[in-house]
Amino acid sequence: MTFFQFARGVAALLLAISLLSTQALASSHTSKRKLAASSNHKGDVILLRGFGGAFSTGMDKIAAKLSKRRVKARVMSHNQWKNAARTIVANHKKYGPRPVILVGHSWGGNAILKLARTLQRERISVTYMVTFDATAPKPATSNIRRLTNFYSKEHGWGVPVKRGTGFRGVLKNVDLSNNKKVHHTNIDDRPNLQDQVVRNILRFL
Repeated sequence: MTFFQFARGVAALLLAISLLSTQALASSHTSKRKLAASSNHKGDVILLRGFGGAFSTGMDKIAAKLSKRRVKARVMSHNQWKNAARTIVANHKKYGPRPVILVGHSWGGNAILKLARTLQRERISVTYMVTFDATAPKPATSNIRRLTNFYSKEHGWGVPVKRGTGFRGVLKNVDLSNNKKVHHTNIDDRPNLQDQVVRNILRFL
């Protein structure tokens, strides 16, 4: 072997080592980015407005309070619950199991119970659910762990949520009929109820 052949062989070896090192470094950076993205996704918080969205300002206020605590919540119309379900399922596949929190007012309360039923078929649990004066709620499905239903039998249109087949979670139906100032269009706008919901969301995330 001549010196020229030896030098060329060494150069080729060094180049191969350099390429392998670059690929390994790039792979490491990609893995770190994926890990960072996964750790940043704490869970899905979805808030659904009622019919027309005009009287569901409480959903936006809850989202704003969560934002101050660096928690991202998506506020959507009740008729977008299928889109919300698809987002949750996609995130579950991408990041693995994460807390799922659903809040809804009026028709939005009806919708999140439908959403939970869709998630049940995907074997995804709902960590915490809150309904405000849901008008025609489906029974609570077995994948819901905790559900609080605020309603007013006397001054609102809401009704109690019933336990569905296999439900083993915690269900609280809270009748606010003793407060005449609470009615269907403002039940979600009560600061004390909003703060209670926000505290629980922060607890479960």
